Amino acid sequence: MLGVERILVAITQDEGAAFVLEKAVILANAADAKLEVIHVVYESLADLSVQAVEKDQTLKTFILSAAESWLEDQLDGVRHKVKSLDSATLWNKDAWQGILHAAEVSQSDLIIKATNIEEDRALSIRTPQDWNLLRHTTIPVMLVKPSAWIKAPIIMAAIDALNEDQFELSKKVLIEADQLASILGGELAIVCSYPLLEPWAGQAAVGIDFQQLRDDIERVARKAIAKLTDAANVSFNYLYIEEGRPAMRLRSLADETQAEILVMGTVGRTGVKSFVIGNTSETILQYTQCDVVVLR
Repeated sequence: MLGVERILVAITQDEGAAFVLEKAVILANAADAKLEVIHVVYESLADLSVQAVEKDQTLKTFILSAAESWLEDQLDGVRHKVKSLDSATLWNKDAWQGILHAAEVSQSDLIIKATNIEEDRALSIRTPQDWNLLRHTTIPVMLVKPSAWIKAPIIMAAIDALNEDQFELSKKVLIEADQLASILGGELAIVCSYPLLEPWAGQAAVGIDFQQLRDDIERVARKAIAKLTDAANVSFNYLYIEEGRPAMRLRSLADETQAEILVMGTVGRTGVKSFVIGNTSETILQYTQCDVVVLR
């Protein structure tokens, strides 16, 4: 986070815009970074036919002008708070494509975007725009709730310490989470989960000491986490080594600790697989209700 030079902030025309900007300003000042704030326009034309909008350039210009005016109103009280702030209103049917194009053009290092979470549902569904943004981005993305950060927040780092192939990604997650904890005056909690050991019963389970197996796994995990924290040069306040599905355990721990931000890594996919929902990272995103930073 502290190595970020330019942050792209995507806001929408709702009451949450001010909170998104507030969070972006905090991070920009901590990183001494420049802000690029964009507003992607298109969905607001639901009452008009696509053909009418595309053909009527005057109407399109009017809509963009109105959106630009709204954006400037939002930024009036923000520009003096950061060292540099650029803004743009973009016309794109798919907001995620507009965001990624703007990030590429501005050479941004981080994308911050508001996300709407249905608090009353057991399963927190993020929008298709969020999914597509996360699947296609090459830079970190922070999805934030339209609410202010609390003082001294818990920053949760979800790592796969038992997977040596993910050492560098887990290290990156720890560094990012530690820096966020430092910026926000919070505490770092590390979470490492492993699959359930007794999902079945039968002859194959006879003679297995599952508690001893759990103890062995925890010992290996603690050793791996110590290696990771040494490599990342971070210290932590809380450590959770949990048995169970990562998505379920992370949601429970985030609720129990009232974590403000979850930092996690995801392995990028290409081709047909990039369109498949259901990998661990996407499942975690479905079930967590705090702000989330996704790294690759």
